[in-house]
Amino acid sequence: VREKPVDSNRGPEVDEFMRRTGARPALAWCCAFVYWCFDEAATQEDRGNPMFRTAGCLAHWNGAKSTSATRIPRSKAVNHPALVKAGMVFIMDYGGGAGHTGLVESVNGGILFTIEGNTDASRTREGGGVYRLERKIVDINRGFIDYSQC
Repeated sequence: VREKPVDSNRGPEVDEFMRRTGARPALAWCCAFVYWCFDEAATQEDRGNPMFRTAGCLAHWNGAKSTSATRIPRSKAVNHPALVKAGMVFIMDYGGGAGHTGLVESVNGGILFTIEGNTDASRTREGGGVYRLERKIVDINRGFIDYSQC
C-alpha cells in the first residue's frame, strides 16, 4: 500500500482504513491501518473486532483500558522482553499528541519485526506506505497492547 498521491495521507486503501475507524481522510493513518488489520481478521474469524476503534495512537493506548486488552508499559517490556509477542500492537508517543503504532510480527531477543502503516524504510511516523520494519523493544516508549485474550 502506498499513498496516492505521494505524501497526501490519501489513496484508495488509506481512505478505507480511515473509513473503518470513522475518521476523516487525510489524517495520519498508522493506527487506522492497525484497526483495519484487526477488523479484517475478526471478519474472517466471524467475530467482533476486539480493538478499541480509533485512528489515534494515544487514544488507542488510553482506550484499550476500556476493553479486556492487556497493556504492557515500556518499562515492563524492557525489563521482561519475553512478554512481547507476535500479534501485539506497539505504541510510540512523540509528545504533543503525536504518536505511531504498528503490529508486532515477530520478536527475536530485543528486536521486533513489525508491520506498520504510514511509515517508510527510515521508520518515520509520517511515511507513505505499509512496510515491514525492525525496531528495538527499548525504542517503543509507550508500550504494547495485547488483544490475544479478548
